Amino acid sequence: MPHIIIKKTFKYKPSGFSKVAIEKNFSLHGAAVTPELVHTLNQGLGVVQCVGSAKPIQFQMSRKNNHYTADMHSDFLKYNEEDAVVALLDTMEVLGWKFRFEYDAELVSAKAAGGSSMTKREVYIFSK
Repeated sequence: MPHIIIKKTFKYKPSGFSKVAIEKNFSLHGAAVTPELVHTLNQGLGVVQCVGSAKPIQFQMSRKNNHYTADMHSDFLKYNEEDAVVALLDTMEVLGWKFRFEYDAELVSAKAAGGSSMTKREVYIFSK
């Protein structure tokens, strides 16, 4: 039975005196992830009405990890994150994928020189 995971990652890490680097994205995982599926998910994300200075998000192939990722900017995260999750869930259902379950995971690490960092993941699992 094929599975697809949509993972939402939020990384918070200090990057110097009074500076913080924050990375937020969705990523797609599984052998069933095809360019056609990504195109359809991007169309689903295209219906999200962005608020304020939020910019629409789209999945693109990442050179860094060879997965499709969609980076979220702070205004999108602030105003439209839940809309994006609903758009992705609705699109997967239309495509015949059944939502199995979601889990959250949080990882905190502390470094003597650089301070502590935090990574939070929400994972949505789908099956056919």
